[in-house]
Amino acid sequence: MLHRLFCLTLLLPTLTLAADDNGLKPPPWHLIDIWWAIGQDTAFESYSIDATISDDVPPTVNLYVAPIGIGQLSGTDFYGGIQTQVDGYTKRNQNLRQLGPGFLMSMWGQRSPDAIRPSAGGFWQSSGHEGDFVSVRRPYEWKKGKYTYRVVRMDREVVDGKPCTWVGAFVYSHENDENIFVGALRFPGENLVLGRKLASFVEIYGRQIPVEDIPKVTVTFGNLRVNGTPVEKPSATAVYPKGVPDYAEAVAQDGQLVINVGEPVPERKQRQVELLPVK
Repeated sequence: MLHRLFCLTLLLPTLTLAADDNGLKPPPWHLIDIWWAIGQDTAFESYSIDATISDDVPPTVNLYVAPIGIGQLSGTDFYGGIQTQVDGYTKRNQNLRQLGPGFLMSMWGQRSPDAIRPSAGGFWQSSGHEGDFVSVRRPYEWKKGKYTYRVVRMDREVVDGKPCTWVGAFVYSHENDENIFVGALRFPGENLVLGRKLASFVEIYGRQIPVEDIPKVTVTFGNLRVNGTPVEKPSATAVYPKGVPDYAEAVAQDGQLVINVGEPVPERKQRQVELLPVK
């Protein structure tokens, strides 16, 4: 159910578009989706995951590294990550602006600006082009290195007699020893529960590019933590969607998933591979 919802939610804009002569759908291209299973639904205080990016990626290539490719808090879908080109607007000026490299978090099933709390100097979006969603965006000149993406329960609020909870997104740069507040979104519900299935992905988005221009970079995901405690022996499955370039390959290494991006994988035989636990 969650996998179907993930595909419909994130890939809906491309489902009705024809493939090109090479059999490729228009972007966004999910080069790889990683599906994590963390054992059980859990009362939510925080969730974090590390992402290490091996090389600088030029902002001319629209690359999205999503440590949280999809998650659920009491049934509400959200995602967040690192992009080479984020866009957004402010509450004073709602002309969409290209902001360059940065971080984001989005939540579905909502369009109200009142459910958005941008960071100081941050930006936001409310749109229906991927289904109704709201989003916070924070420009940041990120470079190669290790980042911890973390979502945290914050304050509570009652809206129209119903309890809600603000959830903030933070990114810690290990190289810069800097904790960046991306912004916060208001989720329905008081005692939020983190669903046991989560995803990570690497994506090319925006305009279509020659497959040879997909950047050569290694992305490593690992160190999943729920409420500050490491997830013991999570399982992980790599999914390589059809209709996108076969330009990613993941392997398990020391409990982490190492994804090599930018090199062709000819004649891929398996599009779903169990990587953790190691057999």
